Formats: sequence, structure tokens, C-alpha cells
Amino acid sequence: MNYLKPSYCNKSNVYKVLAIFTALLISALPVHAIGERGPYFTLTGSMDIFEDMILTGQNSSFNTAIKAPGASAEIKKGLGFNHSIGYQFGNSFSTELEFSYKNGDFAKVTGDGGTSNLHGDISSKSFLINGIYSFDIRKFYSPYIGYGIGLAFQEATQKSLGSGEDTTLAYQLKSGIEMEFNRNLSLLTGYKYFTTNEAKFGFYNGELTSHTFEAGLKLQF
Repeated sequence: MNYLKPSYCNKSNVYKVLAIFTALLISALPVHAIGERGPYFTLTGSMDIFEDMILTGQNSSFNTAIKAPGASAEIKKGLGFNHSIGYQFGNSFSTELEFSYKNGDFAKVTGDGGTSNLHGDISSKSFLINGIYSFDIRKFYSPYIGYGIGLAFQEATQKSLGSGEDTTLAYQLKSGIEMEFNRNLSLLTGYKYFTTNEAKFGFYNGELTSHTFEAGLKLQF
């Protein structure tokens, strides 16, 4: 079964960036495995940079610019957080259940119909199951890559139209570095490419896609 949706696979530039980043991280000789078998807990803060959302099925009350076919809504950067509970298997693989929250304000809509302001915001609360592989690079230093799939509970609000919500499938690729402070505590820094299926909010539809930069702590038991 192919869990990646077609639009996701077409964004080859994302894979190129991840491939280059991973190649740089694994350029050193393997000398140490940071992970030990056991459960763990992570908590990170994030900055989310959203791609423009292509709008479909727009409400008739919107102006010509917003209703035009191919209109795309710009979403401002937002702050969020991520929390996961996982298990490290001791062989470089781990799996986790992750909850993440992200939010951004709409800025404007551009397209064939011109440019217009779009007053409102969008938020996403997602639950994903991630599979992660950690590379054995240096003592106290371990880069990782992973893939996740799950559900996103999305809500959009629009001035004078209220709010609409929908639940969709969500997907993500993640990559980062774990730096060990001691046997139980590590610093995490990483990048995530997050995207969803099209959500239907009632006044328009759209897919949410973001580039997330996160940093926080991992506590291993």
C-alpha cells in the first residue's frame, strides 16, 4: 500500500534537501551508538513556515479575487509545539506516537483574480505514528531520519463566516540531530516536512503544508 499521496511525491526538491542534509550528517565514520533500549519522552517547540494553500470550493460570499480558480492563500509563519512518547529498540530503530500543534494567520490571496486580503487563521492538531532510524556517528551525537503518518484535526476561521473544521490524513518526513547531555537527557534539533490531504472547511477547501524547525528535549527512561 502506498501511503504517500501523489502531490507529496512530486515535490522532489524536498527529497533533495533531505538527501543532502543526511549525506552531510553521515560523512563521519561510525564509532558510537547513542540510543539504548527503552521508552522515551520528547517535548519540542517549533517555528512553522507554511506553503501557500491552493483554495478550491470557495464560498460565493468571497470577492472575485478569492473565488478565482487557482487562488492561493498565503499563511504567515507560526509557532507551535510537539510532544511524543516512543520506544527505542536498541538497534538504531525507534517508533513513537507524536502530537503536534501548529497555527498561522492568513495574509492574502493571489491568483488570476488579482490580490485580496483574507482575514482569518488556520490551526492543526495532529496525531502521527513515526518510524525513526538513528545513525551511529559520534559519541553524544546522532543524526536521525523518519517518516510519519496519522490524522490531522484542522480548523480554519474567517471573519464574518465563522469557523469550519475537518479531519484528514497527515504525513511527514523528519530529520535532525540528537545530542546527549547524559545517559537520560538529550537535546533535539530537527526539521519536518508536514502535509495533509485536502480539508473541507465549508467556505473553502485546501491542503495544509508546512516546513517545521524544532528544538527541545528528549528524556529516556
